[in-house]
Order: sequence, then C-alpha cells, then structure tokens
Amino acid sequence: MIRAFCRSDSPIDSILYKTMILESHPLPNSFTYTFLANACAKLPSPELGFQVHCHIVKSGVDMDTCVLNSLMCLYSSFGDVELARQVFDSCHNKDVVSYNTMIGVYGRGGCIVDALRTFKQMLDLDVWPDSFTFVSVLSLCSELDDARIGKAVHSLACQVLGSDGFNSHLAIGLIDMYSKCGIMELADLVFRTITDGKDVKAWSSMVSGNARCRKIEEAWKLFEDMSNKDLVAWTALIGGCCQSGRYKEALNFSEEMEQAGLRPDEVTIVTVLSACAQLDALGTGKKLHHYVEGNGLLGRNSRINTAIVDMYCKCGCIQTALDVFHGVDDTLKTVDLFNAIILGLAQHGLGEKAIAIFSEMESLGLVPDEITFVGILCACSHSGLVTEGKEIFDAMVEKYGISRQIEHYGCMVDLLGRGGLLNEAYSFIEKMPVKANSVILSALLRACRIHRNAKIGQLAQEHLLKLDPDYEECLLLSNLFSEDKKRDHAKKVRRIINYQRKRRPTFYSYIEWNSTVQQFSANDTCHAQAKEINVMLEEMSRQLGFSVYDNVTEQIQYDVCKEENGTIPSRHSEMVALAFGLINLGSVTPIKIVTNHRMSSDCHASFKLLSKIYNRVITVRDGIRFHQMEHGSCSCMDYW
Repeated sequence: MIRAFCRSDSPIDSILYKTMILESHPLPNSFTYTFLANACAKLPSPELGFQVHCHIVKSGVDMDTCVLNSLMCLYSSFGDVELARQVFDSCHNKDVVSYNTMIGVYGRGGCIVDALRTFKQMLDLDVWPDSFTFVSVLSLCSELDDARIGKAVHSLACQVLGSDGFNSHLAIGLIDMYSKCGIMELADLVFRTITDGKDVKAWSSMVSGNARCRKIEEAWKLFEDMSNKDLVAWTALIGGCCQSGRYKEALNFSEEMEQAGLRPDEVTIVTVLSACAQLDALGTGKKLHHYVEGNGLLGRNSRINTAIVDMYCKCGCIQTALDVFHGVDDTLKTVDLFNAIILGLAQHGLGEKAIAIFSEMESLGLVPDEITFVGILCACSHSGLVTEGKEIFDAMVEKYGISRQIEHYGCMVDLLGRGGLLNEAYSFIEKMPVKANSVILSALLRACRIHRNAKIGQLAQEHLLKLDPDYEECLLLSNLFSEDKKRDHAKKVRRIINYQRKRRPTFYSYIEWNSTVQQFSANDTCHAQAKEINVMLEEMSRQLGFSVYDNVTEQIQYDVCKEENGTIPSRHSEMVALAFGLINLGSVTPIKIVTNHRMSSDCHASFKLLSKIYNRVITVRDGIRFHQMEHGSCSCMDYW
C-alpha cells in the first residue's frame, strides 16, 4: 500500500519543501519526518500518512526509532493495528516509547491479550517500563477485570520505580484498576497515599467503585467530601449505581445533578437513559430526549441514538422507538442501533418487522454480530416464525461465519418448542456441541406445558433437576403434571417450590407515578402506602377466588398454585406493584409494571384474570418480553 503512494507529484512533496525552507535544511531529516508523521495522525484520512511513510522509506531514515514510534502513532490514530504492528516489528532498537506505543495501540484496538504479551516481551528483553507503561497495563487489567494480574503489576511498579517514581498519575491508575475490579480496600489504601492534592479522577474512581459494589452510602460520603463536584464525578456516581443495579438511586442522583446546575454530556445522557430503560421511567426518558433534540445531538451521536431507541423499546413505546430509528440518517446507523431496535421488536413479539429491519441492516452493508442474531432469533421465536428462524440460524455460520453461542442454541430450542416441534427440540438439544443449561431446559419445559407433552417434560425435568432448579421452573413442571391429573406429583413439586422460595434472591418491580419511580419487593411492608396496598391485595385475592375460569387448564393451575391456607400465592413484587397501580392510577389508565425477573406462571394467570375483573389494560415487562393483558388474555399467548 505504501508503494502505491510513492509518486513524485504527491502533495506531501510541497509540504516537505516548505518544511525544509523553514528549518533551513537542504534535506528532510528524522526530526522533519517525526513532525510530519505526528501531524498526519491528526488528519481525517490516512492517505497523506501513507505518502509520508513512503518518503521515509525512500530517504533511508526508516530505521530511526523516533520516526518509527511516530509512524506507529499515525496508524494507531486510524485504528490500523496491523500496520502499526508491522512498523513495530521493523524497529531493531525498540525503546520504552516503542513498547508503550505498541501496548497503547493494542489496548485501544481491544487486543488486550496481545498488549499483555507485548508487555511481557518488553520485560524479557530488559526494556524497563516507566510510569506510562504501568498506567497502560493497569488499564488493561481493568478491562479484563483481573485483579490478580493487577496486583502483580502493582508490585512490579513498586520494585522498578521506587517511591520517587510513584507519581499521582500511576496512583490514579491503580485506584481505577482496583475500583473496577471491586477491591475497594486496596483502592482506598492507594487513595490515602495521595497527599499532594487528590485529582478529581481519583475521587471519581473511588465514588464509582463503591457505587458499583453497592456501597452507595460510602460512595455518597466520598462524593460529598469532594471539593470539586464536576460532571465527571456526578457521572461516576450515577454510572456506578447503574452498574450495581441501583437504577432508582441513579435517577435520584441525576435529578440532584440537574438541580446543581450541571448540564449532562454524552456519557451522562447515555447512562441516565439506561436507568430510565430499566425502570420504565418514561417521563424522565422523554425529558432527556427533548434535551438531546434541543441541543442538536439527536441523529448525530450514535451512542445517544442507540440509548434513546433502547429506552423507548423497554418503556413499551415501540412505535416511538421505530420513529427515532428511521429518523437517523442511514450513514449514521450502526450495528448497535440495529441491535437495539431488533431486540425491542423481539420483546414486543413483532417478528416480521424485526426481519424487515434485519434486511435493511444487510442492505446498508453492516455486518451483524452475535447480539444481532440473539435478537432476530428471539423475534422469530416470539412470533412463531419457525422456517425463518431456521434459515437465519443456518446463515449465522454459512453466510456470516459467526460462531454460535449457547444463547443462540437456546433461542432455537425456544423456537422449535413454541412451534410444537418438541421431538425435534429435544433431538436438537442432544446434538448441540455445548451442554444444555437451565435456561435451555426450562425453555423446553415451558413448551411441554403449553403443548401438554408430559413425556418430554419428564425428560426435561430430570435434566433440569440435575443442574440447579429454581422454584419458577419447578412451577412450570407442577402445572404440566397437574394438567395430567397427577396431583400427588404436583404436591411434591410444590414443596420444592416453597423451599426454593426461601433461597431465591430479592426481586423488585417498578411502576411510574407522578413522575417518580415506585419500587416494590415481595410482601412489601415498607412503602408509605403499605396499609392501603395490603387492603387492595386482600380484595384482589377475594376477586380471584370468586372468579369463574373459562379455561379448565388455568383453573387447575390456580388450584395447584394456591398456598395451603387457600389464598393466592405469596405476594410477588409485581402483585404489590399492581395493587399500588389500582389504588393510585385513574380507573381507565393503563397500568405499566417492570419486574427484574421472569414473571411466574401463577402471577401471569392472576394478572390475566385481574385485567378482566377490573377492566384494565395491564402491561408487564419481565426479563423476557412484554405481556399486555386485556380482557383476560395476554399478548404473549401464554408462551414466554
């Protein structure tokens, strides 16, 4: 490629000529080429850089270490890791700058293992690292989330640099590494060693790390002690809350940031939008959308475009998400943006539309990745598009050369099971090159429940119980055997369910009300309206008990799911949220609930009936998809 630019009439000749006159040199030397290479790294196109490289080769200074280091930075700026590596290999007198540059090139290119291998090569050849080397390598450890290597690098830095070379820049790198690896004790120890004024980056790393470790109180105390609470610090606090699943706190902090008079940047906007998406905080999400539009960022910033589309998808506004998606210019659409809309369409059961969007992606020349295929296969599964799903699954390897992961196999089992092809689904599992996990087996079990196939259901049960059954999957099995009148077996399974309930983690459900997000847990007694909610739950229980089931299967399911004292099952978080919605929302206002786990079968059956009893549209977004209940039916057709 370099030879293609070796022509005497290139624009670089003029630049070189002017440079020689300014520097009073008869011929360009290594300093001239170093300057030119660094300048070309800032250009939008690598073409002039190729011409400089050509002149360097022709002039005979291509063995100069400084020149080659500059060339590596040139190619790194354009993301060309391979050419940077070729330049690095051609250098016979590699110094610490050479290795630092190559490690940085690999790090920015996501080639973390190659970067660490280069660091090891550097040590093996007795090229001693400096503080810049250690900071870069610590950043790699953060990316790997590998504190073991990070500790070893920390120890080596102490040996090589000593106390004199251990500057604040390196200390910040250590704090960031330990914080991202969740070892806050060591991060705090390093943090306390900084005596000459703690940099805002160090504070922000400590705040973010504590928040990610769910130590929100510690994070907030550190944040309050900061003398300069800038946007970086606020974003660290909000982002840490999001990464630890504390989305409600993230939104609260974002409101406080706004009250402090700070305007969010791209990173903050994307972070807060992700919290809105998780909590169904549509009001806050719309507010951010309008802010982005008003500041001219919509359509021009790919990360923000993706975050807005994802937020509307997860808040149940799929048409708005499509409008935003189609409003982005084709030249600015990315794989991440397509993934967001395809996954959203899958959650809403719009398989044919997802396939159309997938075709549009191909027409733009974008190459789908593993996430794309998870989304499109889920969309086919939720819409019963068996033939289309099979074709797409085959195309993954045959057309795109993408290796299948266990998630893709799980989608296929779900697809075949939904289509009633249970024998084929079971055979598919037996032939998979990976061992089936509980997700895949539970997908088969759900299919057996829907299609009332106790034989394959029994086989799925046996495999599932060998892994780590949770009560919800046992509940599916309980329903299956109840439908076959095997009451004794159902009672045994129910005992497993009750045992597993004691062991399962806390689940939460959320509902937006008066521009705030209300959070509920099972049997919640801490809410300000706990008494009113309890009265409503009792009323809901009575109404369900009086209700006449049109479907015999659901009547049996309800009987099996009842507790021993004859009431409905323990009050799951989504049931508590529904009671709150029935109390506080208008009599005709649709109720939207988000829950962070798969909706249980008993709650699903109860919600359908309650939508009919109270004549309400109830939408629930669980960990799998949207369920819109109306007049006693659900949009998922009882398959999820």
